Amino acid sequence: MSRFTPTSMAVAAGIAALLLAPALGATAGGVPSLDSPELGQGPYSSMHMLLQKTVLKINVANIDVRFDRPTQGKLAELARDKPYSYALDAQLAQAAIAAPHAVVQMQFVRDVPLNRWIGVVRDNLELAREAGLIGREIEQKVSNGIPQWFAPLADRGYKKNDRLIYAVTPDTLRTVVLSGGGQVLLDMTEREAGSRRVVLASYFAPKSDTRESLIRSLWERR
Repeated sequence: MSRFTPTSMAVAAGIAALLLAPALGATAGGVPSLDSPELGQGPYSSMHMLLQKTVLKINVANIDVRFDRPTQGKLAELARDKPYSYALDAQLAQAAIAAPHAVVQMQFVRDVPLNRWIGVVRDNLELAREAGLIGREIEQKVSNGIPQWFAPLADRGYKKNDRLIYAVTPDTLRTVVLSGGGQVLLDMTEREAGSRRVVLASYFAPKSDTRESLIRSLWERR
């Protein structure tokens, strides 16, 4: 498998400290869900894409993002009755990054070694910093901490049908990794001020390989 660099996978996961806590969108079993009642439903509430890498279009993962109702309203106001354009793309990305509540899910459709993923994280931390979305301090913190934080996946890596889920609230960022069979492999919550913004910034940063596809899907999912 060729090396891939999905910004969407990269930045936010490494920030989380090893603390267990409930977060937005928890199901009865405590796992964040795209179907949380706190999130919007219907047109302009969600985005979806299949992440593909290389000229051979190797499928990597399905990515879904669902936003809270106020953000859904902002996205609808911006996009309704308008065609996609790069100027509109920038406005929609800004609204997405500013969302107070969101759940993001990446479901892998192939195996990904953890060391390769760590390299992706570090590459995209730099990209996010260069875009002015995170500071150098948090970039360094995440880069240095990832091997320890994700040690439970060191030998296993990500397997086909694993799910990497982020639950973003105004005060927390929760990161959960589930196996294809539903086993919780990792569950981390970060309460540091400002860190919860990083995950959405990574998906919607300029030059990311997810931003345009996710935003274009707003029109496809009406």
